[in-house]
Amino acid sequence: MFFAELPCRPSGIFLLVLLALPFSARADDLLGLYREAQRMDARYLAAQADTAARRELLPQARAQLLPNLSLSASRGRNSTEQKSGTVESEQEYDNRNDTLSLRQPVFRPREFAGWKQAGAQVESAEAALNWAGQEMALRLGSAYFDVLFAQAEVDVNRAQRDACQTQIDYAERAFRAGAGTRTDIDEARAQLDLTEARAIELQYQLDYRHDALSRLVDRPLTPLATLDPARLPTPLPLPDPVRLEEWVQKAENTHPNLIALRAQVEAATREIDKARAGHLPTLDLVAQRVKSESDSHTSIGNKYDTSTISLQLVVPLFAGGGVNASVRQAVAEVDKARQQLEAARRETGLQVRQAFDGVSQGVHWVRAYEQAVKSAEQSLLSTRKGFQAGTRNTVDILNAEQSLAAARRDLNRGRYQYMLARLQLLAQVGGLDEVEIARMNAWLAAE
Repeated sequence: MFFAELPCRPSGIFLLVLLALPFSARADDLLGLYREAQRMDARYLAAQADTAARRELLPQARAQLLPNLSLSASRGRNSTEQKSGTVESEQEYDNRNDTLSLRQPVFRPREFAGWKQAGAQVESAEAALNWAGQEMALRLGSAYFDVLFAQAEVDVNRAQRDACQTQIDYAERAFRAGAGTRTDIDEARAQLDLTEARAIELQYQLDYRHDALSRLVDRPLTPLATLDPARLPTPLPLPDPVRLEEWVQKAENTHPNLIALRAQVEAATREIDKARAGHLPTLDLVAQRVKSESDSHTSIGNKYDTSTISLQLVVPLFAGGGVNASVRQAVAEVDKARQQLEAARRETGLQVRQAFDGVSQGVHWVRAYEQAVKSAEQSLLSTRKGFQAGTRNTVDILNAEQSLAAARRDLNRGRYQYMLARLQLLAQVGGLDEVEIARMNAWLAAE
């Protein structure tokens, strides 16, 4: 063992600590948590287990069309009393029977339709698993960016509190020097109290969102890698292709949930074939080899070795109307599946539009927020110069600082909303995979 071979000297312990430090200090990032969530997220693991179970439907259905080989054997002790006129006799003897049977379905329309139905059900399960992976990535991304935005709001609030405290200090010094008023101090303190009250709420939100993210990987989190504006592409990339209609069409063809629902329609259609097969005959090829000894009192001591090959035809004549009722039920189920598919198709179109607009408009929003931050910074600088010149008071500075904090908060929100909208848009076309997560992860950096 590696640890057992380390020398028990201070230098060995120090080396062990040094080796452990980089791993404990490494920040969690989006890509690493995504990989962990694939192994730890309970909802995604449940979807994997469900798909694994449904995959077995296909070999089960195929088995109904393959040869069935069986062996049966019996051993018995018989006692026969025979009476003929005034003569009575009693016989005891052993009997045995060994049968080897082979049945090969030749024409089984119900089982054949069931095999086709199982294929559609497995296809639906595979698509559902794909969507579960897309949805897991969305939940992870949303939770991750929720934490980053909550942390950004806490940081902005902390900056606001520092600014309020600075203004209180300025106002108190000015008041003692006779150049200020008591009102300036009271207004700054009132603003500080509001900011501190807001800090409690923001910290609660941060803790809650942090806990929601940690539950996806079922472990405590290290400090998260945060968005590095210097790593963001300039300008932020627009959707490609740039036409909404192309995204909608692509989603209708590749959205995993729509693929799953189309497969469910196919499976429901095959159920109609299975129901109608109740009116159709079945034909099997049967081969048997039977070895028997002393089967009855008339064959005591006799041995038989019989081989049989036959075709067995079963023609249904009347089932009390049950077959027709099953067909009507299956037809109604198909209509239900088609309506569910249509509803999902329309909903997907709306979600694609929302995500597309979020990405497209997010580019312009971020650009506008960046300009708003620059303007707020310039306004604060001018206000401070005006304060030094005597044309501005501490309230003006406080207002300018609040405006700058709000602009920075809005810029953070715009960036995170853009990134989340990008994840949502990719998920709608089934394209949210590890490659895309890694691409977005490159925009983050450990603090």
